[in-house]
Amino acid sequence: MFKNYITLAFRNLFKRKLYSFINIAGLAIGVAVCLVILKYVDFELSYDNYHQNSANIYRTVTSTYTNGEFRGAGPLSGYAQGPLLVEDIPEVKTYVRTHPMYGGAVVSNETGGSDSKRFHEESIQFVDSTFFDVFTYHAFAGNLSAALDKPNSVVLTETAARKYFNSLDVVGKSLTVSGGWADGEYQVTAVIEDVPENSHFPFDFLFSFQNIMQNGQYKNDNGWGWYNFVTYVELQAGADPKEVEKKLPPFIEKYQGKDLAQSNSKQVLTFQPIRDIHLTPGFNNESSSTMSVNTIYFFIVISIFILAIAWVNYINLSTARAIERAREVGIKKAIGAFRTQLITQFIFESVLVNFIGIVLAVLLALILLPVLGDIVGKDFAFDFTDVRLWGILLILFVTGSLVSGAYPAFVLSSFNTTTVLKGGVDKVTGGFSLRKALVVFQFVASLILIAGTFAIYRQLMFMRSQDKGFDMEQMLVFNGPSVISNHETAQESLITLKNEIKKIAAVQNVATSASIPGGGFNWGTGMRKDGTDENQSKSGNVAWVDPDFLATYGMELASGRQWDGDRESDRQAVLVNEAALKAFGLGDAEHALEERIILGDDTVNILGVLKNYHWNSLKSEHIPILLAHDKISRRHYSVRLSGNIPDAIKQIEAKYSEVFPGNPFDYYFLDDFFDKQYKDDQQFGKIFSMFAGLAIVIACLGLWGLASFTTTQKLREISIRKVLGASTSSIMSLLSSQFMKLVLIATIIAIPITWYGIDRWLGGFAFHIDLTWDLFVVPGVILAIIALATVSIHILRGAGTNPAKILRSE
Repeated sequence: MFKNYITLAFRNLFKRKLYSFINIAGLAIGVAVCLVILKYVDFELSYDNYHQNSANIYRTVTSTYTNGEFRGAGPLSGYAQGPLLVEDIPEVKTYVRTHPMYGGAVVSNETGGSDSKRFHEESIQFVDSTFFDVFTYHAFAGNLSAALDKPNSVVLTETAARKYFNSLDVVGKSLTVSGGWADGEYQVTAVIEDVPENSHFPFDFLFSFQNIMQNGQYKNDNGWGWYNFVTYVELQAGADPKEVEKKLPPFIEKYQGKDLAQSNSKQVLTFQPIRDIHLTPGFNNESSSTMSVNTIYFFIVISIFILAIAWVNYINLSTARAIERAREVGIKKAIGAFRTQLITQFIFESVLVNFIGIVLAVLLALILLPVLGDIVGKDFAFDFTDVRLWGILLILFVTGSLVSGAYPAFVLSSFNTTTVLKGGVDKVTGGFSLRKALVVFQFVASLILIAGTFAIYRQLMFMRSQDKGFDMEQMLVFNGPSVISNHETAQESLITLKNEIKKIAAVQNVATSASIPGGGFNWGTGMRKDGTDENQSKSGNVAWVDPDFLATYGMELASGRQWDGDRESDRQAVLVNEAALKAFGLGDAEHALEERIILGDDTVNILGVLKNYHWNSLKSEHIPILLAHDKISRRHYSVRLSGNIPDAIKQIEAKYSEVFPGNPFDYYFLDDFFDKQYKDDQQFGKIFSMFAGLAIVIACLGLWGLASFTTTQKLREISIRKVLGASTSSIMSLLSSQFMKLVLIATIIAIPITWYGIDRWLGGFAFHIDLTWDLFVVPGVILAIIALATVSIHILRGAGTNPAKILRSE
């Protein structure tokens, strides 16, 4: 009997090749998309799981309140926090402190030969010697347990070792660091594997923590003044983090209570599981890439939608073919077939279709996975030794076979033998209302995906085209020198370079600054208006720029003026933006010029008020920003270009190498740099668009098959209408209207769902597009055009059929 079921399943598969292809193709695409999404989701959820003791590793997070008002939370801490946690709290087994090489440094192997390498490196961290006791990495060379015990030690990743030495056998060799926080010669003590892509803590170089502690600002600090460190702790096995956190308020009070009380502030210290870091966005000073867990859920919902659309195709086409298979069921029942046998036969057909679909889905997923990897910049691959993958395939196969095969099996097997054999087929083919509902569901899902893609594209274009308050067009930025041979004449050399660049014909203007738009700030500190209580202090940000910065960037003043380099008093004054006026109660733009601001231990005059500008992305509101005077900065040179840009870059590089030999010339364009802030959103948009497109393809496949079958069933009606004088256009209008009605119903249903989803997504942006009518109408029109084009081909073909061929036997 089972052999017979298999034979019949293959026979029916080949008998209707078009419908079989549509069913299999739809299922294959749906399952493939599901596999790819699940792989992506699994990757995002796997961050930092590779550490052997990841379940017991936590990062400290500090939440700050002033006058009872929440001021933000972030992972930065003082360097005293880690050692004192181990000392005061028994459940804390050990700690690791990390400190980035802010601004990077020039690293060279200084061999003196042709194989000398010199690069500007950003991915540098200073870490405690306990780093490899807490975090798990494989060593290619060296002893990790003692690799960072001594000063001037460095551990390289495989990529860094090959970059500088073309080998992994480099223990004992030296690297020279210049222009960073801890210049000097460092000895390579170990080489480890490259940091996995699912790590929140990327690096290429690990330097001994002892070297950063030689920095003057830390040697003279009590360990709580400079919050430039990130502290990780490993708890004892079996320790309850919630119970440990109960001991943290007394800990803060013991060491910082007096200082916090003076500013009417409060700090709340918590332990953040290392596995949760990647999925917890929104922290201040978060250096790693994060993703909202809602985005993960969103992609899972998309995969379910796409699978559902594929299964709906199968159900629709199977029930639509009920007329054709009704006589088959009637005859089999007449010769003694039981209903359970018929159900089993139809389930077998579903199993066969789903099995072939699963096999093709795996092959298609292998093609789609590199495409997704290119979008997100990760190297994805399926691990066929992972039992979870086979478990997912089995679940999709079984669920798909039952879900897509059960309803058609019960419908087809329920036909009444007598009615069918008497020719009353049309009266027993139920399920038309269900098919309409399922088609509407497909259209609703497709509309949501089209509208979502449309909204994401519009928002990304809005953020890129919105006026930032300054001009980024043709703005070349290059890093200033890290290696300076003569520090006594460094400032003169920096000025000389700036003046030489100005002489280049294609250069319109040049400015230097310690930070640039999109690159953060140089200093974040408490600020308040002079004359107010210390507890009125609010957070503000400072960037140091030279007097040509405003002209180079085209920034506008609302009042006052910029610095006059010849006036000593101007050099101590600052420019504030309009957001600072409201934050610090400075009045309007004119009145603010009469006020002063206290920041840190200094009191400064306000020289001018700048119109609000977007120093950071449009995701965030305008925040208080102060621009402080710097005669010349060695961090960034911003060059406004026009004319022959490639030639101008060559000339700039030549002058740079002439004034500061031995420094790598690293440049980029500001608009590209600024748009990196939208990298995650752009990736989200591309992934969403790709999956939305595939979902629409699946829906169109089903619509194609359904329109083909519907047209075939209505050939007699079409022929009679043509004989009675109906035109081809009227027949097309009549038959296509039923599908257009379903599109209209789907549009009505999808609009509120889409409005809610888009509104929630746009809520994550401080500046965003408005929810206008075209966001919802245009996707409906697009879907109507796609649906009409899909069904019209079959209707036109049916309307063009010779009536004589159809009616000759009537």
